[in-house]
Amino acid sequence: VESLRRAGQGELYEAYLRIKAELEAQGLFDTTRKRALTPFPRGLGLVTSLGAAALHDVATVLRRRAPHIPVLLIPAPVQGMGAAAALTAALQRLYALVTAQQSGASDAMRLPVLDTILLVRGGGSIDDLWAFNDPQLAHTIVQSPIPVVVGVGHETDFTIADFCADVRAPTPTAAAELVGTAEGLASAVCCRRSARPPPGWGCAPGSRCPLPAPWPMVA
Repeated sequence: VESLRRAGQGELYEAYLRIKAELEAQGLFDTTRKRALTPFPRGLGLVTSLGAAALHDVATVLRRRAPHIPVLLIPAPVQGMGAAAALTAALQRLYALVTAQQSGASDAMRLPVLDTILLVRGGGSIDDLWAFNDPQLAHTIVQSPIPVVVGVGHETDFTIADFCADVRAPTPTAAAELVGTAEGLASAVCCRRSARPPPGWGCAPGSRCPLPAPWPMVA
């Protein structure tokens, strides 16, 4: 035997290690640039698939712990061809909104003021999670104007997106727990702040939206 070469998922793992090494050398994983989460977020951006179990998990936690926090959902596929590009575009839409809010644009201020972004999906094989190893997505995550929490897969799953995030959560549920300040605590500390979003927010008419009623959705 003169040489050995991994096949199947082994090739994907080699590609993962190569991408990881390249991006680490570029400084994308530098811990000094990572930001702490806002303890009492005014609003959350959420990127995941409408059909993902992760969406149900996040909605369940936030409905229980923090129904006072409005959430803006930008749906995107989380696996398959085109998923990485769609996730990147979804994040960029949120960044554009945050930038507009920071500049005081009136149209942007009609939506919840975002302090944190969640990027989540459930577990799967390395092939299922591959979109989260995309270099362009990695660069987009580190360009975020506000902290990004990535919760992808199970506790033992690590993607490139995890290393780029300001905070890595072991699961989507854990990601929601990290940002979901309990309603009673938030009310005690921030009793002067309105907890209700403007009327008329909710999912698109006729859609099967799993989110709590106060949550808006951007299709």
